[in-house]
Amino acid sequence: MKKRTWKQVVLSIPESHHELLTGSLVALGFGGFVQEETRLTGFIPSRAWTHAVEVKFRNLLSRFRKEFPQLEGRYMLRTVREKNWNAAWERSAGIIEATGRIIIKPSWKKLRASDKKKIVLHIDPKMAFGTGHHETTRLSLTLLERCCYQGARVLDVGTGTGVLAIAAVKLGAHSAIGIDIDEWSIANAKENVYRNHAGRTVRVRKGDVSSLPDKKFDVVVANIDYPTIVKNLAKLVRPVKHGGTLILSGLLTQDLNPLLDALKHQSVVPVEVLSENEWAALALVKSDGK
Repeated sequence: MKKRTWKQVVLSIPESHHELLTGSLVALGFGGFVQEETRLTGFIPSRAWTHAVEVKFRNLLSRFRKEFPQLEGRYMLRTVREKNWNAAWERSAGIIEATGRIIIKPSWKKLRASDKKKIVLHIDPKMAFGTGHHETTRLSLTLLERCCYQGARVLDVGTGTGVLAIAAVKLGAHSAIGIDIDEWSIANAKENVYRNHAGRTVRVRKGDVSSLPDKKFDVVVANIDYPTIVKNLAKLVRPVKHGGTLILSGLLTQDLNPLLDALKHQSVVPVEVLSENEWAALALVKSDGK
């Protein structure tokens, strides 16, 4: 039987920015990725690489270049024979030291002797995003580790692979709810919840910022993006109980000042800001009971 051909797109983009593109590429029909330090390689069946898809891809890349003008953002396109691209990525993926106490491990990797007594998050992120490679995930986990306490109730907005919701219950939270707008992410998060034996404490549901649960949480974490956060600040603050913590991530360091200005009109007080490379995250405490 003749093998199908695929279009291979090689993007000259550093690993720190891969997760900002992979979700959109999946939506265009890409079926696998290989991550390297300075480039992201994606694959899409040749029959799916239509003129309309190519136009959408170029528009996506154009928007990305405008947002990150300091990056090259070049790409190379060629036709290749079919193979198991996800298997190739699995061979390259490893264990991530997310924080001093937390590691993120794909199921195909064995724990090391040095991993004993650490909190292990068993995460298989399909298509190579949500792995903990990205700074925003690590920053969110660091803040979550500091503010999540025994018996806390946690809401994870934009859960993706479910990594933050799962981490919350492993850090002692009574329960966590993860929401996402993407069906594919929801399915992946549910698989990872099952993989971590967290089905009794973590629930995953479809929804966006405008449809958050109508109750209060001790911790709300939103690792999404600056435009969505600043547009929906009041909605993100509302479910945080009095004295509770709101963690915001998915931010560039250049976003911090305008975001802090916008937060002056909300009932939260900044208590900690973390940054890594050009990325930032902050923790805020709610100062009233509204």
